[in-house]
Amino acid sequence: MHINIPVTEDLQDSLGVRFVLYSVYLEGFLIFKARYKDLHLWNEQLHHLFGNQLPNFPPKYFLAMTKAMAEERRLQLERYLQKLVSDPVVSGSEKFMEFFKKSQLDTFKMSSVKIILNVYLPDGQHVKVDAYTSDTAERVLEAALYKLRLSRELKEYFSLFITRRERDTNITVVKQITGFELPFITIWNMPDDTFQIDIRKWYLNPFTDSMLLGCTAAISLLYMQAVQEFQMNWSRPTEEQRKKLQHLIETGNQLKFLELMQKVEHYGYLQLHSCTSDYPEPGTSVTVSVGNFELCCCFQPPKGQAELIQLHVADMTCWHVQMLHSAKGDSARQSYHLEFTLEYIQGETQKCVTIRTQQAFLLSSCLKKMVCEQPVTSIKEALEIQAEKTRTISNKSSKKSEKVRAHMKKGHFLSTKEENVIFDGFTDLNL
Repeated sequence: MHINIPVTEDLQDSLGVRFVLYSVYLEGFLIFKARYKDLHLWNEQLHHLFGNQLPNFPPKYFLAMTKAMAEERRLQLERYLQKLVSDPVVSGSEKFMEFFKKSQLDTFKMSSVKIILNVYLPDGQHVKVDAYTSDTAERVLEAALYKLRLSRELKEYFSLFITRRERDTNITVVKQITGFELPFITIWNMPDDTFQIDIRKWYLNPFTDSMLLGCTAAISLLYMQAVQEFQMNWSRPTEEQRKKLQHLIETGNQLKFLELMQKVEHYGYLQLHSCTSDYPEPGTSVTVSVGNFELCCCFQPPKGQAELIQLHVADMTCWHVQMLHSAKGDSARQSYHLEFTLEYIQGETQKCVTIRTQQAFLLSSCLKKMVCEQPVTSIKEALEIQAEKTRTISNKSSKKSEKVRAHMKKGHFLSTKEENVIFDGFTDLNL
C-alpha cells in the first residue's frame, strides 16, 4: 500500500494555538486528516501493544518549528505511516483499525449510520449489502460474497475496487479499496455518480483460476469478469478464438469459456486508461497492460511507428510514483497528477521510462502483487540470471581496473577517459 502526506495546513484552534494539520493520502486519495498530537497519542497506544516492533515516531519539538523542521517532520510521519501499513500484524490490529476508522469518519464529518450499499458485479448487476457507514472494506466484501454464496476460504482471491463507467460500455479500474478503508466514505467522496464499488478478482496470475473452479459462485464471478475484459478488448484472442469464445458466451458455457480464455494472449491482464510517456519522446501515447508476471507498454509517438516493450518482473529493478502539483483547485484530484517511473534492465543496459497516468498507484500495486505471486522456483531462476549478469559486468569492470593499475605502475597519471572507465565500472557493478 502507498501512503503519503503531500499536503499540510497551518491552522489555529479555538484557544489561538497554532498547529499543523496533515492530509494523509492512500493510493493517491485522501483518507483522513490528523494533527501531530493525535498521531502521537495513537503511537503511544500502539507502543503498549507492540513495543519495539513499531518504527520510530517523530520526536516532539518544544520550540517553534522552522520550515526545515516542519518539512522533516512531514517526511518522518510519512515514513512512519508507510511502515505501519506495511506491517500486517500492526495494520491488522484492533487499535490500528479503530484509529483509521475514527479518523476517516471525523475527517469527512460522518457519523456511523445504517445504509444499503450497492456492490456491483462485472456484468453490471449488483448486490445490496446491509452495512454501516463505518464498516471497513473487509467487512463489506465478506457480506457481499456471502450473498453471492461464495466460500469463505476463497475470499482472499477477491477484493473491492472503485471503478468508473465510461461513455461506452468500458470501465476504468480506479483503485483497489484496502481492507481498513471505509467503502462508503471512499465512494461518497468521488466527484460524480459514474464511480461505483465493484467486486473483482485480485490476482494477476491467470492460472490461479484453477484454485477456484470447484466453487460455482467463483466460476460465475470469474466468467463475468472474463467476458467483460473480452468485450473491452483487454485480452487478445486470435480470430478463430474470438469466434469460439463468442459462441460459448451465446450458449452460456462458463467452464469451456474460461478454459479457452486460458490460452488467449493477455487473459487476466489489467489494462490502464489512456496514458502518456516521455519515451521515445514527450507526449507519446502509450497503452499499458499488466498481468502474468509482465508489464506490456505499446508506445505510439505522434510521428513514427509503434513500439512494444514487454518486461518480466525479473527485469524491473525499481519503480516509484510521484504526486505532482498541476493546478489550483479545491479537490486534490484536480490539483495533482501522478507519474509512474520504472527502471529496468534491457540486455546489459539500465533504462528508465516515465508514464503519466492517474492509475499510477494501481499500477504499482499490481506490480507488487505479481512479485508476491511469483512462484519460488521462478524467483530462484530470476536471481540466478541476475547474478550471472552481475558477474559478467563485474568481469568487465575488473579488466578495466587491471588496465588502469598497469598504467599506474608505469607512473602514468589517469586521463579523464580512464577515470570515467573506473567510475562506470563501479556504477555497473552496483546495479
